[in-house]
Amino acid sequence: MQWFKSHVSRSVALWQKYERRLMIAGLTTGFIFDLIIADRPDSPTNNLFLLSYLAIAGALIIFLNVRTMRREETHPEYQPLFLIFVLQFCFGGLASNMLVLYGRSGTFAASTLFFVLLAGMLVGNEFLRTRYAQLRFNIVVYYTLLLTYLIIAVPTFIFHAVGTWVFLATGVISLLIIAFFLWVVYMLVLKGRDRAAQLYEVSFLVAFVFLLFNSLYFMRIIPPVPLSLKDIGIYHSLLRLPAPVEGNIYTATYEKPSWFVFWRGTSSTYSVTTPSEAVCYSSVYAPTGLTTPIFHRWEKYDEVAGEWKQVFRTSFAISGGREGGFRGYTDSIVGPGKWRCNVETENGALIGRTTFTVEEKPTPPELSQKTL
Repeated sequence: MQWFKSHVSRSVALWQKYERRLMIAGLTTGFIFDLIIADRPDSPTNNLFLLSYLAIAGALIIFLNVRTMRREETHPEYQPLFLIFVLQFCFGGLASNMLVLYGRSGTFAASTLFFVLLAGMLVGNEFLRTRYAQLRFNIVVYYTLLLTYLIIAVPTFIFHAVGTWVFLATGVISLLIIAFFLWVVYMLVLKGRDRAAQLYEVSFLVAFVFLLFNSLYFMRIIPPVPLSLKDIGIYHSLLRLPAPVEGNIYTATYEKPSWFVFWRGTSSTYSVTTPSEAVCYSSVYAPTGLTTPIFHRWEKYDEVAGEWKQVFRTSFAISGGREGGFRGYTDSIVGPGKWRCNVETENGALIGRTTFTVEEKPTPPELSQKTL
């Protein structure tokens, strides 16, 4: 018995000394681990990791609170250090994996959203000290990560489609899952006369997260996962090679970007002698079995009005499964000025875009050629 008390005292002293570092280490380790292993959204291995994180994190939230509640009566100094570290590892792993998968949809807002979420977890773990405050905070983080995962998994594995109705159905599924989880929390964790009030408070916070994500979706801040842009560029010509070449292989002519502009495949300047045709080529990844229409929206910047104005919008269907993405292209007659080609879903959610400036020159530009 004396040995147990001594062991607990040393553990508590260790925790109190390094608490901040251990909590941050758990989140950071999980974050870095999944940044390395994060793969395509229909990867069985990656989804097995994510489902394991969700299952372990949910079980630990309940187990830690039940165990801590009982230990508080006999050993108030008790702290399950390793289990808390594992919970933080799962949260960090989920957040980083979602950051990668959402970030591939080509919007800076999505990446910012998850960096803010990770920072919020660090701050929350720093300032929320009571058991109930930690429980409430962990449930909110858990539901946020659950919902972000389901927004990817449900279109990929259940409906094989994207769109507003799929997003709304995903929200309903997430609410059913979290309702069961909250029922378990109510039965096993929440105690006392105010347990119903505590349940209502946690439910209100979950509802807030749900409504927030719906608002972000309809404001088109959340990208149209699991779709992601693999390649995009503006070309002077695009020619499909005839049979017997297998698959759709294209030869394209284009202006090379400057050597230091490594993030673009084609130049941001499009040179013409007279208004002429430009080709917007894109490759969009979709999980196996998913089919959906993709739209190219051509826009020109109106210098007088100070805004982008649509020239035209056209669509083509894509089907998922190709590692390099489903390829398609559209063309438009362009003249001098700023232009861009947006790649988006049917409801206007942006997958990615390329922006370029058309310059009229007296001599034809020097063109390079490559296969796509």
